[in-house]
Amino acid sequence: MSFLKSLFGGKGKKPVPDTDPMPTRELRLSFAPSPENGILFAQQFVGAVKQNEGIELDYSVDTIDFVDKFLQRFSDEGLSVNDFAETIFIAGSYVGQVMVNNNEGLWVAQAEAGLPEGVTMMPLVIKLPNGTITDPIAKAFKRFHFGESDDLKYYYHVFTSPRP
Repeated sequence: MSFLKSLFGGKGKKPVPDTDPMPTRELRLSFAPSPENGILFAQQFVGAVKQNEGIELDYSVDTIDFVDKFLQRFSDEGLSVNDFAETIFIAGSYVGQVMVNNNEGLWVAQAEAGLPEGVTMMPLVIKLPNGTITDPIAKAFKRFHFGESDDLKYYYHVFTSPRP
């Protein structure tokens, strides 16, 4: 755990619960948050998990369960969103890459996603073949902050299931 905290952020217990699931500070990311780097963020998460947990994530849908439990574990330890923001970001990127690999999705810049005026998302989002735009990184922040009610595997299935 200390490796992840030192690599991706983490200062200790939060004294007062955060009210916002999104970080309120600038993220210190290893790469620019651009579509071509979406996979690099996901690979960063895979490498950290392999090194620290001894678990090999393979971008299968079932590995999203691990991400859910991983985020819950650190939330339960009392870390705040700001303490753990970079790790949450790369965990969400991993979920996004699972969407890309298993559904022919692609990473796109939020600014080029054609969102309605006033709607903002993280700087990189997923566009699915049916044109749906979704934000797995923001969903990871919500999962960390709100807990099981923001289950990532359910989110995955909602956005990737065929529409009638």
